[in-house]
Amino acid sequence: MNARKPTICLLVAFTCCLPAAFAQEDTSEIQQQAELERQEIFRAGFQEIVTDLNNNSLERFANAIDRDDMLERIFGLRLIDQRVKQGFREGFDDNLLNILKSAFAGTEGNIRAAWLGFGAKDDRGRAIVRYDLPDFQFSYHEYELRLDGKGRVVIVDWIDYLDGEKFSDGVGVQLVSMNPGKPAVRKLLDFQGPTEQQMFQMTELLKASRDMQVDRYFDILDNADSKLRSQRAVVLMTVHLTKATRNRRKLRTALIDVDKYFPEEPLYSLMLLDYYFPSRQYEKATQALLRLQSRLGAPDAAMDARLSAASLVVGNAEDALSYAEQAVQIEPGLELGWWSALRASTALNQYGGAVAALNELEQTFGYTLGPEAFEGDPAMADLLLSTEYETWLAGREPVDAEEEETD
Repeated sequence: MNARKPTICLLVAFTCCLPAAFAQEDTSEIQQQAELERQEIFRAGFQEIVTDLNNNSLERFANAIDRDDMLERIFGLRLIDQRVKQGFREGFDDNLLNILKSAFAGTEGNIRAAWLGFGAKDDRGRAIVRYDLPDFQFSYHEYELRLDGKGRVVIVDWIDYLDGEKFSDGVGVQLVSMNPGKPAVRKLLDFQGPTEQQMFQMTELLKASRDMQVDRYFDILDNADSKLRSQRAVVLMTVHLTKATRNRRKLRTALIDVDKYFPEEPLYSLMLLDYYFPSRQYEKATQALLRLQSRLGAPDAAMDARLSAASLVVGNAEDALSYAEQAVQIEPGLELGWWSALRASTALNQYGGAVAALNELEQTFGYTLGPEAFEGDPAMADLLLSTEYETWLAGREPVDAEEEETD
């Protein structure tokens, strides 16, 4: 009898564990299903916001912002003048749409949003959206999202990579600049014990930025020491002021400081392209794009198209074509991808691929790409002399003539 007791005990123990194990498995499946349902609600709710944006409406976007929570983020620990704070709070609801219009000013009234990536866990989410700007430029927003108790998507805050900061931080610094007291100015600096001169200069920089006085601002900045000039708040403020006043010469100076003090900061990668490409620092441009790509963590045709252009200009045509092919595969409706494919294919003497890109550019995007379109462009000379191009050109000429008769 004693010899059988351990076996019986083990059997009883195992049998007793079975219901608990099954219950745990059932609970896990229920939790997983609930998580999938939350994610689907998240996606559907955010899709409505993106769709509204693509209809050039900011209404859903504005309604998705939790006013009280956003105000707390904007005010934060910043020592904003109490009258400024009160006035902003009282007018926030009435002014929110205008504030948002300013945040989307780069789209020039034609918002084109491409939702690139999304992730969610429990009631928190993150979304990456690309905004197509004029002249083949692009901006990216990284949204911090929340799902409220009624299943509605709340926009908590977002990073604008063209500005290099969160929306709430940008507005908060603007409020500080309205009446910058010493304690508020001190909190903007990353180092302890600023001198009286540094405090005075930072205060005057804030005032000059507030009043859009570019010359006054740079007079102060040029006399500031490197410790003050290299402050993140100063570097960003300089970029924002020169962009707001459309002063391209001073913007270049501002971006040189960004490159000097924060060369590997992915938040500033996008703005640095406006310095790297014009100054022909193509390797730096490539590395900046790769840092931004890694930070966003979402496949993007526009990013691949720009990487293609950067690769081509340094003579790496194979990589240029690889990036271009990836761009048109990810997003066939992105025009820049086909221009990248055209130029990369031409550089590699792959004229079949080049005329395929020409065909897409004509049929989908409305271009007329006969020989006259490439006059004075030596990079396209060999393509124009190729059999593939001549065959393609001959095949499309009757269509052009037919269209002219119809007109």
